[in-house]
Amino acid sequence: MALSLLSSSCSFAPMLQPHTVAQRAGVALMADKSAALPFVDKPAGLDGSMAGDVGFDPLGFSNHELGPFDTPAEHMAWMREAELKHGRVCMLGVVGWILVDWGFRAPGAEKIGSVTSFGAHDATVASGHLAALMLAVLVFEIAGAGAIKASLEGTRTPGDFALTGGFGKTPEALKKLQEQEIKHSRLAMMAFGGIATQTALGYTSFPYF
Repeated sequence: MALSLLSSSCSFAPMLQPHTVAQRAGVALMADKSAALPFVDKPAGLDGSMAGDVGFDPLGFSNHELGPFDTPAEHMAWMREAELKHGRVCMLGVVGWILVDWGFRAPGAEKIGSVTSFGAHDATVASGHLAALMLAVLVFEIAGAGAIKASLEGTRTPGDFALTGGFGKTPEALKKLQEQEIKHSRLAMMAFGGIATQTALGYTSFPYF
């Protein structure tokens, strides 16, 4: 009987082993798929370490071979710096665009005249105010160059200027804030593009449709 049971267990082993291997292979295969697009492979440059990384890169921007940097780490640090900067500008831009169209003006802006956000560019170029704005932007860009260099060297988290407002005191809370910021940034970039397009099409007042 013992020999019979041993023989039976050995005969079943080859039947069970391929199934187990297939399960493990399936898990590994799923792990290599994009969370956002599960029908495509996860981009090699997106390892999930950055906030908001769900493996979404249909145009291949995460491929460091497309940029001027030698390593994937430098490339991804630069791309995250750019994404956060554009997102933060657009978050401010969406609010500012709507407020101006509602009639709010910065001190001294009355000299430019009554313009919409869409027409403000041409109006400030004509009045010379845009040159002052560009100078202020240049100063901030120069001041931030050192921070970007530190990000490329791996000694700084991209976008971190230690301006948390007292929030994010624990690693878990900080991670949550980073996730929220990148989601708001991406939404704001799409919103700003949508508002500018709608205004150009003639919808000049909020909600621009």
